[in-house]
Amino acid sequence: MKKFALGLLMVSVATSPIYLNGCMSNTAKGGAIGAVLGGAAGAAIGDKPGREKEAAAIGAVAGGLLGAYIGSRMDKQQQALEEVPGMRSVKVDKTEGNQRIESIMQIQFDVDEDRVKPSERVKLDQLATVLKQYPENKVVIEGHTDSSGDDQYNQELSERRAMSIEEYLNAKNLGISALKSVGYGETKPATSNDTTDGKAQNRRVEIRISVDQDRARKLYKDEQAQQ
Repeated sequence: MKKFALGLLMVSVATSPIYLNGCMSNTAKGGAIGAVLGGAAGAAIGDKPGREKEAAAIGAVAGGLLGAYIGSRMDKQQQALEEVPGMRSVKVDKTEGNQRIESIMQIQFDVDEDRVKPSERVKLDQLATVLKQYPENKVVIEGHTDSSGDDQYNQELSERRAMSIEEYLNAKNLGISALKSVGYGETKPATSNDTTDGKAQNRRVEIRISVDQDRARKLYKDEQAQQ
């Protein structure tokens, strides 16, 4: 019966909106969201009748600390990534109480090339320096081409471009949660292929960075265990 009640409560919490000030830092947002979810979970698993409020309070504190920890790391990483050249945008999203930071770096390629240009390696080196400090990151490398050439060739070229970035970053021993590459050929242009400049912008790889929540929780627990 208690398992059934827990299931209902978790669904209710997950689907209920949590309204937070858009000007709040990730640390504050994480603490608020963590407190709500932790308090609800604590109340649900209280093992003695009449002690739900006590369990909820304990859960709220624990959840708030965890959320604030993850949010603080997100804030620090966001600040560091903003210093990396080529970072097109840094955005923070929340989905049903889950925090996610996704930063996007764009790497350009010459015509029909999959080799990383020296100027782009400088950007990748600075990115790697930041990523090493945040092992909870997940990185997806997406390769793209312009519309020159046939579909099959462009698909293979996009995959080679993505793989060249993956191999370059792997050589840096990042130790992050996940690193993978995928190619999209010419199917996802950033802009029109009607001009030379447009084609140059489409010959690219986009590096997308987000946070693995499970890895972040483990980091928090490991740090707490060492104190």
